[in-house]
Amino acid sequence: MSALPRGGDHYEFTYEIQDVIVPWARETGTPLCPFDWLPSPEDSALAFGVDDLERPPFLRRPSGFQGFVSFPEPRSLTDGLFFADAEEERARHRSFYGAYPEQPRGDFARRLFLYRTFLQARRIAAAARAYPGGRVLVVVGVMHKDDIERILAGDPRIRIVQPSAIAREPDAVAVARETRAEHLFAIAHFNLLGAQSRTGNVDRSWMEVVVRQLERERPGPESRLLRLRLDEAQGRLDYDNAIPAYLGIAAEAGDLRFTWDGVKDRSRIDSIYDPFANLTIAQRAQLEAARVHQAAGRDADAEHLRAALRETLAGDDQRYQLDAYWRREIAALTP
Repeated sequence: MSALPRGGDHYEFTYEIQDVIVPWARETGTPLCPFDWLPSPEDSALAFGVDDLERPPFLRRPSGFQGFVSFPEPRSLTDGLFFADAEEERARHRSFYGAYPEQPRGDFARRLFLYRTFLQARRIAAAARAYPGGRVLVVVGVMHKDDIERILAGDPRIRIVQPSAIAREPDAVAVARETRAEHLFAIAHFNLLGAQSRTGNVDRSWMEVVVRQLERERPGPESRLLRLRLDEAQGRLDYDNAIPAYLGIAAEAGDLRFTWDGVKDRSRIDSIYDPFANLTIAQRAQLEAARVHQAAGRDADAEHLRAALRETLAGDDQRYQLDAYWRREIAALTP
């Protein structure tokens, strides 16, 4: 069972569902029971002034509502697999459930969350009744977990078992057995190319392990691009070496796309994780070369590469998004 919204669609940010859980369920023949949903367009328009919560703005915000997903908190690097079972984590979310604001005019998000979570719990209970005596695995965002369990606790037909009660943290051998190159590409892309790379909250030692494994298993332009980004972050790649290395990838990668990019809408240049996610490997390498020129104060060289890249994009929307994200995510951050 997953928090896949009804109708077979996925939220953009639910990597664990569409890229791990659903493929696993299909491979093993495990039934899926979607239980999440979105409010009606009319309700969304009245409460948020947005009639489609799944449609991002033309330019995503740097973070927050309708912004890029990243995890700047250091604790996100050390949380274990079962961190959501801990009472401390539960208490954090219960404080949100009961936080009635002094100005309730803007309280729709919290009230919707509680209503939505209640109906999630009811749908989970309905699915469980279809498998009497069996076990149903619920995959849901951590903020929903405690409230769902408290609602279901009153149902005498359901016994709630915490993940940590039936499993333990996997060791290195178990992790390696279940890890696929596709997972590693997603991890590396998120941490080295996406918005996360700008937070400074990246485990570079882990990235070294990930990139080395990709270089062994999947050598090629994609792995080399990730290696260059990591070497830059580690201070091992200077301007004189970075430019020809990136341009070399741009010249040979052709139309190859990234193994994983998180893109849901191919008419855009971005994904919810990365302002430039929908570029091909060659286009991204050209962008990275332009970025290095910009950082080195070679503005004319940077603009030459960026303008050439701009002409290869699919349409005006992508070109305007490239212009805006370049100004905000690259040029504005250059010393």
